[in-house]
Amino acid sequence: MRGFRGIKRFRGDCPLRVWLSRIVVRVAINHHRSLSRRLKRWVFFGDFEIDSGDGSAMEFDPPDPSKNVPREALMDLDAQVGELPDEFRMPLLMLAVEGMTIPEIAEILEIPSGTVKSRIFYARKRLKGALENKRKR
Repeated sequence: MRGFRGIKRFRGDCPLRVWLSRIVVRVAINHHRSLSRRLKRWVFFGDFEIDSGDGSAMEFDPPDPSKNVPREALMDLDAQVGELPDEFRMPLLMLAVEGMTIPEIAEILEIPSGTVKSRIFYARKRLKGALENKRKR
């Protein structure tokens, strides 16, 4: 909606996709900052069962054995990503989750490509260190 409302202010000096992505990123950052609490719980559909009608129950979503990652590890990773500062978390999520390229991230965040690369590097380094410290305890 913000893109639609602001289309008259679009100057055309960058692709429309990048302009809209900037709006989305800024709205997401503002939304994240305004929330006092975040949902810190994952819902795993493998925990649910479907009643087949004959008294037997089958799993709603059987687990994929190729992705056999302990739930605790996923929850630890989610918690550690949530604790990263915005400047490190945003480029990491844009790369890993959204599948954006380094130049796209740089253009959306309005920072140099080298800065994007270093922030992703340090975000991964912080995550690795935090997860290793957690395992040692």
